[in-house]
Amino acid sequence: MTKTKKLHSLIAAAAIGLILAALLLGRGILVPDCTAEWRGNSLFWKDTRYIPCSGEYNEGGTIAKTRDGWQINEVKEDPTHTFLVVRSFLDESLLVRDDYDIPTSGTITAVFWNGTKIEDDAFCRSISDILEHAAADHPHVTEGLFQLKDNQKMRPLFVGYEGCPIGTFFAGYLGTIDGTWYITTGDTSGPSNPDGSSKPYTVWCYTIPETYVPVLEPYFS
Repeated sequence: MTKTKKLHSLIAAAAIGLILAALLLGRGILVPDCTAEWRGNSLFWKDTRYIPCSGEYNEGGTIAKTRDGWQINEVKEDPTHTFLVVRSFLDESLLVRDDYDIPTSGTITAVFWNGTKIEDDAFCRSISDILEHAAADHPHVTEGLFQLKDNQKMRPLFVGYEGCPIGTFFAGYLGTIDGTWYITTGDTSGPSNPDGSSKPYTVWCYTIPETYVPVLEPYFS
């Protein structure tokens, strides 16, 4: 083999190596940053303390690991890494920077519903208006509001305020019952029989005015 061919072979091998490394990094298999560590219930990473919280989000790739094997995964909606997902083989936790005050009121800027993050202004304003005026006016008997049936299509609704990238506030279940639009206004959990099976219980809902239906329907299936 000539020197030129050897050089070309080395360049090709190096290129393949770089591509494989990029793929492994992108999939979180090869993670160079293993500096994160647990201290009690807090995670410390890049000189920042993260504490547990809750919310609705979409999990991204692995960006770091702890020395004892926990994966630090990003939240797709949050490129700033204000929120992180920490995962082991059996456990998963959502964490937030301890210097970030999660907004709990104000303008709704994001809604997580029906498996989608919705930032459309008209939709967010409609949800804000609905929540502001929601008052129990319809009792619905069900064995489980989370069950999707032909006559019951209610899905959990989470909202984020004032630019928060994830849905940190659970606002109830939103959808249709017997073709009419409702949102729940109280406790959505129900009792169980002694054998663990579900039994009918009453959930109170608010009947959503027809004027909001054209805004909601495009995001519903």
